[in-house]
Amino acid sequence: MKHVKHHITRRAATALLCAVTTVILTGCGPDGTGADAKSTASATGAKHAFDTMTLEQIDHQAREALGNTTSMRFIGKADSDGRQMEVDLAMDVHGSCNGTVDTSPGAMRIIKKGSLVHVKAGEDFWRATFSRGMTAEQAEEMVDLFTGRWIKPPRGMSEILGRMCGGFDALLEGLDPLSDGSATREADATVGGRPVAVLTERTTTETTTVYIAKEGEPHLLRATATGGDVSMDLTFTDHDKPVDTTPPPPDQVLDPTTLR
Repeated sequence: MKHVKHHITRRAATALLCAVTTVILTGCGPDGTGADAKSTASATGAKHAFDTMTLEQIDHQAREALGNTTSMRFIGKADSDGRQMEVDLAMDVHGSCNGTVDTSPGAMRIIKKGSLVHVKAGEDFWRATFSRGMTAEQAEEMVDLFTGRWIKPPRGMSEILGRMCGGFDALLEGLDPLSDGSATREADATVGGRPVAVLTERTTTETTTVYIAKEGEPHLLRATATGGDVSMDLTFTDHDKPVDTTPPPPDQVLDPTTLR
C-alpha cells in the first residue's frame, strides 16, 4: 500500500476537542458513541468510485466536502489524561452552536448565536465555577441562584464559554499533514447505517481512524483516536442542517449584570 500522509487525523480531531473542552478542562481534553461501525461488504458487489481511488484522492474528496460544509453535529466521548468528557454539540461555520458538554464539573447546555450566549448548568458546575474567588457562603448563594436557570453571562464570560463553539475553525485548521505514520484503507463499514470507507493512520504510539461516507457527499462521519494524550470517539451528523439558535424565553433567563 502506498505511503500517504493522512490529513483528517489526530491533529484535526485534537484541535476540535481542545476547542470544545478548553473552558471546562484544564488543558486539552473511547467509548462507543452509538455509531454502528460494523464491517460490511457490498450486497450487490457493485464497485464504488472510492474503490479505484488512491488514499490521497479519497482524503482530498473528504477534505473538500468538509471545507464546503456549513454545519455539523458532533457527538461522542473523549478521555484526556484520565478526565472523561461527553459532548453533543451542533455547530456552524459562523460560530453558532446548541448542545451540551458533560465533564467533571458537571454538564452544561449552551446556545450561542453571534456574540449572544446563554448557558444552563447544574449545581456541580456552578459550585466549581464560584469556588474560585468567593467565600464558601458567597459561592453557595450563587449556586442556589444559578442552578437550573438559563444564564446570560457578562461579556467576558460569554467570550470564554463561546470558544466551545469554535469547533469548525479548529477542525479546519487541523487538516495539515501531521506525521510520517503509514495510512491504510481498512475493510468498509457502516456508521449510522451508512456505508463508509475506513482509513487508518498508525504511528508507533497512536492510531487514528476516520470513516468517510460512500453515499452522497463524502462527509466525515466518524473519527477515533487511541494512544498519545487523547483517546476519543466522535461521530458527525446533521451536515449542513441549520443550527437551532432560538434563545430561551426571556422570563427564563437570569442576567447576572442586574444583580448587586
